[in-house]
Amino acid sequence: MTTKDYPSLWGFGTTKTFKIPIEHLDFKYIEKCSDVKHLEKILCVLRSGEEGCYPELTEFCEKHLQALAPESRALRKDKPAATAASFTAEEWEKIDDDIKSWVSEIKKEEDKMHFQETETFPAMKDNLPPVRGSNSCLHVGKEKCSKRPTKKKTPRDYAEWDKFDVEKECLKIDEDYKEKTVIDKSHLSKIETRIDTAGLTEKEKDFLVIREKEKGNEAFNSGDYEEAVVYYTRSISALPTVVAYNNRAQAEIKLQNWNSAFQDCEKVLELEPGNVKALLRRATTYKHQNKLQEAIEDLSKVLDVEPDNELAKKTLSEVERDLKNSEAVSKTQTKGKRMVIQEIENSEDEEGKDSGRKHEDGGGDKSKISFLFRLCKKLPFYMMSWLNFSICTEICNLPVFLALPCKFTSQLRSSFS
Repeated sequence: MTTKDYPSLWGFGTTKTFKIPIEHLDFKYIEKCSDVKHLEKILCVLRSGEEGCYPELTEFCEKHLQALAPESRALRKDKPAATAASFTAEEWEKIDDDIKSWVSEIKKEEDKMHFQETETFPAMKDNLPPVRGSNSCLHVGKEKCSKRPTKKKTPRDYAEWDKFDVEKECLKIDEDYKEKTVIDKSHLSKIETRIDTAGLTEKEKDFLVIREKEKGNEAFNSGDYEEAVVYYTRSISALPTVVAYNNRAQAEIKLQNWNSAFQDCEKVLELEPGNVKALLRRATTYKHQNKLQEAIEDLSKVLDVEPDNELAKKTLSEVERDLKNSEAVSKTQTKGKRMVIQEIENSEDEEGKDSGRKHEDGGGDKSKISFLFRLCKKLPFYMMSWLNFSICTEICNLPVFLALPCKFTSQLRSSFS
């Protein structure tokens, strides 16, 4: 390495920090310099080592600065944290005495405060409440707490368990649960179902719509479906949207308001035809309204769009099962009953025509045969000799009479012949 690789200090103009001329980093200049601040800057540069390491020059600068300003900040050195070994026995005794005196002063102040409280509130001395979060009373009422009798927990025998009424206890639990779950819905009447959007900008309307919809979602997730319907209605009043109608339809389904849910689904399909959620929810309303064929049509549309929709598959299977059951019931009802249709005419001409037809068709003979048939049931055959033989033979030759069972007609013919 030659001298060219190490340029001398005199070749540079100033230092990087504080912009001190390089000529000032010299023994002669430091010895003559009386400016304390300038010497502090020179010492800082020498300690940093940015212009090279010069321990002798640094030490000389420190001594000269100490002679000019012994309390200079540049001469301060960082001391390590004190440990137990850094203190002498006398210093430890002094520290111990200070701590003990401080503790005694704190105890005296606490005793004074307690004495002032007992003097100002003497009546509350014996009636102090228990400490919050503990089962024990304060030291003032320890005697009273100790006097309370403690009940021993004895195990129940079989006779007591025989007297235990399970149904009553279950009813009590159900009543308590109902009382706890009853929600005070009086505040719903105070909420207006419509929002006045007059004079609002589009951004303000959008903000109101989103805010009311989110309130409805919170109420729906907490199980308060009536409140959810109210907030969805407020959102729709500000600006009708597909999401708000869909959500309100779902809340109405939870409340089993099938007609309202059906109307909301119809509005969704008007705004957005083919909406899958609306079709699925309308199919649910059709199912509960016993419109099974319409429900199958909506569910088939849903499955065309989303073939893997598990809810649609499950609902479709239930609807098809209900449809088969209803068809089977209708078939059994039609087989078991026969409907008789009679036509009643008011005009006299038609009555005359019908009477003529009855005589021609033998319909008028039915009344005679029914009368004789009832009479024959009540009277034995040997008492029928008083009847006119010609009338009986005429009746026996009637076509209606011939339609009677064979055994009965043969018996009558043999009796008259």
